[in-house]
Amino acid sequence: MEINGNNIGIKRIAYCAGMDPEDYKAASTVAEGAARIDFPNYDETYNAVVSGDCDVCVLPFEKSRSGKVNHVMDLFYQGDLSIIKVFKWDTGNEVVRYAVLSKTANESAHEDGSRFMMIFTVLNVQGSLVKAINAISSHGFNIRFLHTRPLNYEEWGYYFYTECDGDDTSEEGKKMVADLAAVCETLKFVGRYPAK
Repeated sequence: MEINGNNIGIKRIAYCAGMDPEDYKAASTVAEGAARIDFPNYDETYNAVVSGDCDVCVLPFEKSRSGKVNHVMDLFYQGDLSIIKVFKWDTGNEVVRYAVLSKTANESAHEDGSRFMMIFTVLNVQGSLVKAINAISSHGFNIRFLHTRPLNYEEWGYYFYTECDGDDTSEEGKKMVADLAAVCETLKFVGRYPAK
């Protein structure tokens, strides 16, 4: 699925009108000529793609001044949509990073460089988190950020999400996944998208 150039297949873009008026402007940059459909909250925006009512959704997940948009990160963890593009939008007060999410994942790396986002939980064994971080970096992947969020179904349980530079579909990427599988209870790739 293209999201630059002809944007084949993107006819309806969901965005959240109820949280920030800048979301409408950001959504307008995704696919020329596509209809922008507004929803009152992040859940309904995300679910518009899950239900098939829209082709993609545009959600803010990181702000330069206020940090991560936690509810959106939780949607990444709980849902099955894939990030196919990440872009920055300058609101005048801060810079916001938006994710474009689709039912269809990018299956291969990008010629100009790739990034990927993973979410994982680690085994309740001493040193598991350190081993998970080492599994990523030892295979040549640069960790751009690593954050944690509480699990809503387990007291004192947490999940970690990380954004990395590199091609997770490469041989080193496959080795990284094997090493992570040994120390992670769950592992989920949230998306693969061009590095910018």
